[in-house]
Amino acid sequence: MSSSSSAMTSLNFSNIETLTGSNYKKWKEDLEIALGMMDFDLALREDKPAALTVESTAEQKSKSAQWEKANRMALMIMKRSMTSSVKGGIPKSDSAKTFFDAIGNKFKESEKAETGNFLTKLTSMKFDGVGSVREHILKMSDIAQKLKELEHPLTDQFLVHMALNSLPAQYGQLKVSYNTQKATWDIDDLISMCAQEELRLSTDKMETVNFVHNAKGKHVAVDQSSMTAGKQKKNSTFSSFKNTNPLKRSQKFKVTTEAPKPCYFCKEVGHLRKDCTGFKNWLVKKGLLKTKGEK
Repeated sequence: MSSSSSAMTSLNFSNIETLTGSNYKKWKEDLEIALGMMDFDLALREDKPAALTVESTAEQKSKSAQWEKANRMALMIMKRSMTSSVKGGIPKSDSAKTFFDAIGNKFKESEKAETGNFLTKLTSMKFDGVGSVREHILKMSDIAQKLKELEHPLTDQFLVHMALNSLPAQYGQLKVSYNTQKATWDIDDLISMCAQEELRLSTDKMETVNFVHNAKGKHVAVDQSSMTAGKQKKNSTFSSFKNTNPLKRSQKFKVTTEAPKPCYFCKEVGHLRKDCTGFKNWLVKKGLLKTKGEK
């Protein structure tokens, strides 16, 4: 082996986390990556070639030699990346694949317990506003994929309902919209709609904060007559308030008219998103809304 190959082998080997008994998944992932980068995973992917004979071709001899080297190196690397106590509990074998499978059987987790943990986590997940709603739904999709690998697949519609139920009350309008439509959404449609609703909620919150801030910053005129009336005797307070001109009292607070809000879909002024032609066409294109001629 050349010096450059030895350096690469040493570098990849150092990236393998030592198997201690509680980190099998991480060790397995590191090992497979390292053996693949060093071309030593052949013995894990293919069975041992047939024994060579005098009639074996040069190609067969070359493949057999390659497999033997990969098998020997894979065994050495696996044993070197395990603690002595773990290595002592694995049956010895001259086959890297057999040895690798024996380690997997030793550390195989109970599928029933793992499935139960994933289901509990999925049903208890709630979006608390930390991070984005897209990230929240993708986490739920990841758990669903792991359940599928454990041979407990969830339908797309079930996952959509689970994700909608995990959203807070602010997304009530979106939930109603989904429940009243005949068309169904897949998880990608749900992510897209939730991301738009998250943007709308964020925009509304920003406008509300700005309005309250501007309202607090206005100067309110003080009616000197009311201050004088407040200094009068208690028995004359009511008559003083009754004689105050209502029009003058209302003029103390100035009401400003805000500019009309633009449509959240096309950003044009003059209509709401529910009346936007572009938004309706987008829903039809997505299959979320049917035209009058369709059944």
